[in-house]
Amino acid sequence: MKRPRLLDLVKPEVLSLTAYRAEEPRPGLIKLDANESPFPLPEELRRELRRALDQVDVHRYPDAKADRLRSVLAAQLRMSPESLVLGNGSDELIQLLLLATSGPGATVLAPVPTFSMYELITRAHGLRFEGVPLGPRFEPDLPTLIETIERLRPEIIFLATPNNPTGGVFSEAEICKILAVAPGLVVVDEAYGPYAGRTMLPHLVDQERLVILRSLSKIGLAGLRIGYLVAHPALAAEIEKVRLPFNLNSFSQTAAIVLLNHHEWIDANIGEVVRERERVMDCLVALAGVEAFPSAANFILFRTTRSGGDLFETLLQRGVLVRNVGSVPGLQDCLRVTVGTKAENNQFMEALTKALKQD
Repeated sequence: MKRPRLLDLVKPEVLSLTAYRAEEPRPGLIKLDANESPFPLPEELRRELRRALDQVDVHRYPDAKADRLRSVLAAQLRMSPESLVLGNGSDELIQLLLLATSGPGATVLAPVPTFSMYELITRAHGLRFEGVPLGPRFEPDLPTLIETIERLRPEIIFLATPNNPTGGVFSEAEICKILAVAPGLVVVDEAYGPYAGRTMLPHLVDQERLVILRSLSKIGLAGLRIGYLVAHPALAAEIEKVRLPFNLNSFSQTAAIVLLNHHEWIDANIGEVVRERERVMDCLVALAGVEAFPSAANFILFRTTRSGGDLFETLLQRGVLVRNVGSVPGLQDCLRVTVGTKAENNQFMEALTKALKQD
C-alpha cells in the first residue's frame, strides 16, 4: 500500500494558511512595528524583579492555574478569580475559546480588517470564518454587522476595540446592540483598552454571553506573554478543561505579580503614550500625501499617496521600522506605526517627512 506524501498528512485547512509573521529585531533601528510599550523598566523595579526571580524554583513545575497571579488580576479588576482564565498571550485564549465552544461547521465572525489571528486560528480548526467589512474610514458598520449576525447565526463574534490594525472602537451602545442579537458568544478584545480608557467589564454582571480578552503585552510587559480572559464563571470553568496544564511559566508569573503591584508606573506610561499619540496624529494630519485614521490605541494607521511598500523600505533605510499592512485586503498603501517615546516619534516624523518629499 502506497504511503501518503509528507504534506498529505497535514490538514488542508492548515496548508492553505499563511503563518503569522513578526519582524526580527535589528540593532540600531527605531522599533515602531509591534505595538509594544516603549518604556523599559526603571532600575529600582529591575532590582525588585531580580530579587523575586532569584527565589523561583526552576526544578519545580509552575503554579498550575497561576492562582496567585489570578488573584492579583481579579483584585485589580474587582472580579471573582473564578471568572478568569490565563493564557500564554491572547492568542492561546482565542484557541481555547474555539476549542471549548465551536464544533464542526461552526461560524466565527468579525469585522474586518482586524487582528489576523482570529481568522488564522478559526481556519486552522476547520471552522468557517466570516469577515464583515468596516466602513470607508474603518468605522463600525452596525446595520450590516447585525444583518450578517442574524443571517449567519455565528457561534462566536470577535470585536477588537480598539481594533488592530485600524485603531477604531465600538461604542458601549453598539456592543450592547450586538449582544442583544448574538446567538452565541461576543468576545470583546480589549488588548488595547487601557489606551482608550474604556471597558465592557461592568456588563459581565448581566451579560452571560459576553467574554472579554485582555493582555499585559501592550502595557509594558510584552516579554512575559500573559493574556487573560474574563467571563461568566460557568463558562470559564469549561474553558479551563481544555487549557493545557502549566501553560504559564514560573518566571512570567512571578514577574507579572511584582510588576502589577507597581501600577502607577504602568499608568504613567499609558498616559504618556496617549499624549504622544495625539501629537503624532496632529503631525500626520498636517502632512500632504498622508491620510491618518482615528485611533484610540497605542498605534496609528495611515495611508499614503506613495506606494506603501516603497515608503516602508525608505523608512527602514532611514532607521525606522514600522508595520507594512498593505497586503491586508482594504489596506493598500497603509502603514501602521506604534507610538514610541517623544524622541522616537520625532525621528519617525522627520524620516517620514523626508521620505514623502523624495521623487
